[in-house]
Amino acid sequence: MSFDTFPLAIVARRIALRDLGGLTQTKEAIHEVRMTWLDALWHDARYAARSLRATPSFTVVAVLVLTLGIGATTAVFSVVDAVILRRLPFPEADRLVAVGEVNVKGGSEWGPNLVAPRNFLDWRARQDVFSGLAAIGYASISLRPAEQKEPEVLTSQAVTADFFPVLGVKPLIGRTFIIDNEVDGNARVAVISYRLWQRRFGGSPDVLGQRLPGQLGDFEILGVMPPAFAYPVGATRPTEVWLPYVVPPEHRIRGNDFSYYLRVIARLQPGVSLQRAQARMDQITAELESETPRWFEDRVARVERLGDYLTKQVRTWMFMLLGAVAFVLLIACLNLSNLTLARISTRSRELGIRSALGASRWDLTRVLLVESLMLSLLGAALGVLVASLGIDLLRTAMPAELPRVAAIVIDGRVLAVAVIMAVVTGLTFSAVPVFQFSRSAAWPALTQAGRLSTATPSHQWLRAMLVVAEFALAVVLLVGSGLFLASFARVTSVNLGIDYHDVLTVRIRPLVGPREKDVALQRNPALLRSVLERVRAIRGIEVASLIGGGEMVPLSGNLITEDFGVPGRQVSPLDIDFTEISPDYFRAIRVPLLRGRFFAGTDRQGSEPVAILNDAAAKHYFPGEDPIGKVVRLQGTRTVVGIVGNIRHDGPEANWRRQAFVPLDQSRAIGGTLVMRISRDTRAVLPAVKAAIWSQFPDLPIPDIQTLEQFFNGLIAQRRFNMLLLGLFGLLGIVIALVGIYGVMAYVVEQRTQEIGIRMALGGMPVAILWSVLGRMSAYLLAGLFIGSAGAWGLSGLASAFLFETAPHDVLVYISVGAVLVTTGLAAAFVPARRATRVDPLVALRAE
Repeated sequence: MSFDTFPLAIVARRIALRDLGGLTQTKEAIHEVRMTWLDALWHDARYAARSLRATPSFTVVAVLVLTLGIGATTAVFSVVDAVILRRLPFPEADRLVAVGEVNVKGGSEWGPNLVAPRNFLDWRARQDVFSGLAAIGYASISLRPAEQKEPEVLTSQAVTADFFPVLGVKPLIGRTFIIDNEVDGNARVAVISYRLWQRRFGGSPDVLGQRLPGQLGDFEILGVMPPAFAYPVGATRPTEVWLPYVVPPEHRIRGNDFSYYLRVIARLQPGVSLQRAQARMDQITAELESETPRWFEDRVARVERLGDYLTKQVRTWMFMLLGAVAFVLLIACLNLSNLTLARISTRSRELGIRSALGASRWDLTRVLLVESLMLSLLGAALGVLVASLGIDLLRTAMPAELPRVAAIVIDGRVLAVAVIMAVVTGLTFSAVPVFQFSRSAAWPALTQAGRLSTATPSHQWLRAMLVVAEFALAVVLLVGSGLFLASFARVTSVNLGIDYHDVLTVRIRPLVGPREKDVALQRNPALLRSVLERVRAIRGIEVASLIGGGEMVPLSGNLITEDFGVPGRQVSPLDIDFTEISPDYFRAIRVPLLRGRFFAGTDRQGSEPVAILNDAAAKHYFPGEDPIGKVVRLQGTRTVVGIVGNIRHDGPEANWRRQAFVPLDQSRAIGGTLVMRISRDTRAVLPAVKAAIWSQFPDLPIPDIQTLEQFFNGLIAQRRFNMLLLGLFGLLGIVIALVGIYGVMAYVVEQRTQEIGIRMALGGMPVAILWSVLGRMSAYLLAGLFIGSAGAWGLSGLASAFLFETAPHDVLVYISVGAVLVTTGLAAAFVPARRATRVDPLVALRAE
């Protein structure tokens, strides 16, 4: 048989065996190479550990800096990841959209995209771009109390039958609502959460058909949702019960009652884009506007991705916080690069000896890289530990309205990012020293000149550049912190028109069904007056008052408007903020009377209808006139008897609103809110207040208990969180920069010990030595201050949207930051510089 008749594969195998040897020999050779590489890596790791252990001061400082930098970054990333980056946990979540109404009056969007029930019904009837359109409204279930227990209030939502299909979620057991339940509105059924099923029913499979004992009647349980289901996603108080939402008859017509309270979600039909859905909703809005123009004045329909809708209020400032903490990590990298560079300078003799003994430049470079990675991985481990310990504190400090707060955790995804950050950080801060080291042409460390030299000019130049860059970044970070601090100080100093301190509010919301509403309107006003009289007698309550309807509590965000006019005049706008109050209301919140009088006990049913306007309303509707005694149209005709000061009802960042007040005793209210100025701790008076309420409304749940200060804190929560976190980042940046300055100066002094000893032996004065050390650092700090200030000046415009009455180029902030940083920087450099003036010339010279 000829050679070329063999199959090609066999020939190739024989050639390979001839050239490479047998299979066993080849495996052993590869194994030997692999083991040689692993042995080298293990040897480098052991050497790096011994080297780091031999310099504990450097190691501790490096690990501390990395722990702070990586820990802060990990914590903030866990927040951004949970709130912004994660997909919604629903099937085909990218097809889910929010559909809302937006007020574009004045060119700016306003409001949380709430929808009027009548508009929702029309949208659902006319749309053809959504596979389902669902509405979410308010619901409340209070369970009948057991013996000697308060009623339990369950977190509830009222939803249309399309709600669960739109989200693409099926119940764990049972079923959800059907359209028939929505039509008549009489079906008392409920779907419960997995959590409530376990807590109240012990996870019994017989829960279907059982009853929730509500105070207005029992609810039959139709189904139980899966454990992970929640909407809104990651809410701090997950929904426990879902009820079928039915549009009330009075909201099915387009009258003068402009009620916007529904949130609407939808799922796009297959093949329908977001742009096409928006175009279709624009067409529907135009059709409805032509039919009823007043309902669509300055209002448009808006379709947006559900994920974007849930996070649009916080997305920008979340990324801003992530950018700020990235500055901290970058400062840490520059700091460690400088320290590592200084440390390499002191190790030149050691590395030179290793080079002389045969170590290649790659061998020495690998040792430095392994050291850096060991430090960064250790810092990352401690940083993750710090982040996990502080995540609960961070979650507590966050604004209550922040979406998906409950989903913030240190999980595998965050850990993976932390490991990546550790590796990148280690390579980053070692890159400059290793690059500088690799450029060295020869090792002078074995010569006498090498032992006497301090540092090469290139090392000195690099060290200076790193100090300048580190200080410049600290300036940018601290300027941002200063701007947010100044902004927060201005927010908290705004005149709100009221004294919100020591004011307690308790909502009285009687549970009344549709059939009992007329009876309650006749009976409840007298019961509310009785509660108010009992509360006034409680020790520790200075002034007690009542707001009818439970709305319009200052700083709460709740609003009610009523048609308003002046007989014989054309006025605009045709509505005004409206509040029903008892006579002592203005004394309770300390609003001054400007003209006329407050309400009195004689302003009741049967007496002359009266009203009080605030100063903004008086000047708008009666410019240049005295409104006292004038007649206005407000729930009939009323006579204006007083003018009071303005109230920033929506908080410190809102303008004055036009408000009108009428006596509570001249109206009918089913419920209300007690507004009390107290002189004792809330916990001391609350039991007596509850007892007074239960004396007239037995077994009434009282979940809404807040002080006006809590309302105010809620309004400024985001600004406080930004201020605290950016202030913390600024402090971390300063600390890391100062540690770096101190460490570099200490190395400089150590390297210049012989030089300083010679100068002092030749008669050098300590002051001159001190200045020679501090002078160069002062130049570095001033250069960093100049570059950082220029960078902050250019970048501060990005933060202007988050500032309140604070210019992004506030000169006072820049001057303050410069003074603080230069002072602390020189203080950090002074300690090692002063040590240089105490060098003993004899000891320094004898060391050589």
